[in-house]
Order: sequence, then C-alpha cells, then structure tokens
Amino acid sequence: MKKFSWINYFFQIMLVIAMIAVISPQNTFAQKKKTQLKAKQRKIEKKISYTKKLLSETKNKKESTLTEYNLLKSQVQDRKLLIRSYNSEVQMIDAQIKENRQYISQLNTDLQNLKEEYAALIYQSYKSRNSYDQWMFLFASKDFYQAVRRAKYLKEYNEYRREKAEEILELTRILEEEVRALKVKKDERLGVLIVKEQETRSLENDSKKKQKVFQDLKSQETNLKKQVRKQQREWKKMDKEIERLIELELQKNSKGKGRLPLTPEEQKLSNSFVANKGKLTWPSARGIITSRYGVHAHAQLSNVQVNNNGIDIRCEKGSSARAVFSGKVVRVIKLTQFYAVLVKHGDYYTIYNKLSTVYVSKGDMLETKQKIGTVWTNTENGETVLKFEVRKTKDSQNPEKWLSPR
Repeated sequence: MKKFSWINYFFQIMLVIAMIAVISPQNTFAQKKKTQLKAKQRKIEKKISYTKKLLSETKNKKESTLTEYNLLKSQVQDRKLLIRSYNSEVQMIDAQIKENRQYISQLNTDLQNLKEEYAALIYQSYKSRNSYDQWMFLFASKDFYQAVRRAKYLKEYNEYRREKAEEILELTRILEEEVRALKVKKDERLGVLIVKEQETRSLENDSKKKQKVFQDLKSQETNLKKQVRKQQREWKKMDKEIERLIELELQKNSKGKGRLPLTPEEQKLSNSFVANKGKLTWPSARGIITSRYGVHAHAQLSNVQVNNNGIDIRCEKGSSARAVFSGKVVRVIKLTQFYAVLVKHGDYYTIYNKLSTVYVSKGDMLETKQKIGTVWTNTENGETVLKFEVRKTKDSQNPEKWLSPR
C-alpha cells in the first residue's frame, strides 16, 4: 500500500508541475500580446478623437474642402485599423477561452480520479476496521521493532489519506477559480464585440460622410482646380524665396566654393541633426498629415498633379509651431496672409510656413520644441494647416523620413 501511494502521489505532483510549466509561458505571452493590442487601440482611438475635433472646427462651413475629405479618409482608415485590432483581440480571447476549457476539463478528470482513489482508501479503511482496529494491529506485533514499523506505516497511511483530502480541496478551489476566469473571459469577449459593433457603425457613418464630401468636391471640381493651381503658384513663389535666401548665405559665406562653410560648432550641429533622422520631434504638438511630400496625383481631382516640397499638417485652431531641433533663425519671411520662418541646422534647414504670429527673430538660437509662432487659421473654411519642410542646403527632403513615428 505504501509503495503504491507514494509513487502515485509523485506522478500527480509531476503532472501538476508539467501543466503549470506549459500554461505559464502561454499566459505570459497572451498577456504581453494583449497589452500590445491595448496600447495600439489607445493610440488609434486618440488619433480618431483628435481627427473628430479637427472636423468639428469646419462642420459649420458651407462648402466641403479637400482637407476635410483627407481627414475623413484618414478617419475611415483608422477605424478599419481599430476594428482589425478588435478582431485580433477577440481571436486571442477565443484562444484563451479554449485553453481555459481544456484546462477545466483536465482538472475535472483529475478531480474525479482523486475522489475515486480517496473513496477506495476510505472503503479499504472501513473493511480493515471490521477485522481489527489500528490498536489491535499494533498490539499484534511480534516484537518492538515490528510495532515501530507498523506505527510508522499507519502514520504514513493516515497522512496519505489526509493529503488526498487536501488535494481534492485544493483542486476544487483551482477548478472554481478557472471557472470564474472563464466567465471573465466570456464577459471580456462580449465587451470587445459590443465596442467593435459600435466602431463598425461609426465606420459606416464616416464612410457615408466621406462619400458625400467626395461628391460635393466633384461638383466643385472646376473651382477646386483653380484653388490647387493658386496653391501651387504660392508654393513655387515660396520655394524661390527660400532658395534665394539660402543662395545669399552661400554667396556671402562660401567665397565661391559652392557650399556653405561650417564652423566646428555648426558641423557638430549638422552631424547631430543627421544622427537624429527619423527621431526628430514634430513641428506641432498634435496634427494629422493631409498632404504628403513629392509629386503625386491629386487624391480627388482628375488630371491634376501635386508637387509638395514638404508636408501639410492639419492642426487644431490656436496650435503653435515648434522647432524640431536646435538651430538658428536665418530669416522671418512675411507673405501676403501669413509668415514663414527659416531655421538653420548646420548644412540643413527647416521651414515653418503659414504662421499668423511669430515669436522669434532673425539670429535667435532655438532649442528643440521651442515655440516659433502660432499656426494661421483660414477664416473662410476654419482650417488650421502648418506647412513644414526640411532641406539640405537647397535640396528638399521628405520630412516624414526625418520626424519620429506617431
């Protein structure tokens, strides 16, 4: 009896350890993945909330705008990403529910086996008591040493029964906890599905709004093409002015060498600027890109090419433009309706365009995130758009490659 009980107990302990060893890493991985999903969802939800705020600033305007369309387009894409994230979360919860059910099934089997084994022990004890009790078993010993061995056996036998009873209680407790955990997972799954359904309805509404704005823009196509051409002319005028200012710097300081000579401090700044490519702070605390860098077909207008030397960032009204890196103000440029500020970072320049007010002056040394001015708001359509550029001497660069990911 002794040999059987301890071997059996040993194997049960090993089984429990093996189950914990398998389940623990799975739970840790699932929790890590869940944390990553939640962080991604919060990031998307934050962006959607901000886009809604930007859209609310133009909702009372009579005519739809290109920026409004781009914001709605961005919102639709973000909602699709959010719904995909919710789908991933539901799939992950389903997998955890399946694991929980399998674990509960195994626990039920183990519990049933323990109960049957314990019942057999109790029955054996009852049968043994009919012939002689434990005291008689001891008194019937041939000598003292046999009595000691029998006493030790009875002690181990009773401990084994007690351990089996405790195992049954512990396994019952674990089983009840797993059942509760399963219910929590089911409730969590239901909550995610409800939120997903709400997002799906919001996606449908945004898609309808986007389509309506698109139709409105199509009806204004002739007028919009004029606006785009006017904007392109303004950009070209601004580009020429920036190139002229940089050329003046070259002519004044290069002494015919064709490039701008740098002091050791300026070279260090230039090297640091390059080393931070892809990590620069954004020129506005918050904002959404509505027009990207380079030559590309217009998103809504047929046979129209857009050539953007920078990016357009839609901000909320009253937003400030800020330095993406430490540098020196080369020039504050006054345009018809707004200002632009040219900042030098060694061999590189950043341009902050469409500012209604400016807080800096020529020659000022700026620190990263230092406020440069207030972004101009178009009173006709309520839009606040910051135009931002990065240049290496006179050559334009894609700002998105320089800014940190959002």
